[in-house]
Amino acid sequence: MSTTPPHIRAALPLRALHWLMAGLVILALVCIYSKGWFDKGTPIRSLLSATHIFAGLTVGWLLLPRWLVRLRHPLPAIEPPAPRWQTAFAHAAHLALYAGMLALPLLGVLFMQANGREVHYLGWTLPTLIDPNPATYHALKEIHENVGVTLLVLVALHAVAALWHHRVQRDNTLQRML
Repeated sequence: MSTTPPHIRAALPLRALHWLMAGLVILALVCIYSKGWFDKGTPIRSLLSATHIFAGLTVGWLLLPRWLVRLRHPLPAIEPPAPRWQTAFAHAAHLALYAGMLALPLLGVLFMQANGREVHYLGWTLPTLIDPNPATYHALKEIHENVGVTLLVLVALHAVAALWHHRVQRDNTLQRML
């Protein structure tokens, strides 16, 4: 049972979506980075690739409900209040996280389709958005990978910042999402 007073914590739907999406982002990253340990064509490599795609697309689809929940349930204030520069930096970092979680699934779909592959999600074939083109495939794949690395760094900084707020600044930033 949590000892955090309810007025300090974010609404349950927002906390649930936050941690679900965090878990899916981590799952997508673990799958894609561990995929290289296995030979092409092996069942485990195929499973890791499929899980990466599923997790990434799910994150993309969950952005809309998360934004809607966030609009309906504002976060409690940080107590004691953070300096303005930290608040501005946090808003920019969150915007970058959201942009990455939106761009990565879209780029992934586009580069797969540019490689002539259909993209399946929950039994549905996603509409084709781009014609096959090897040059476009390679360019989009590289952009997808670079945005992925950037998202990985942002996620790590996000976690470090939450711990910094909790342990050093001793404010309620982390408690709001627990």
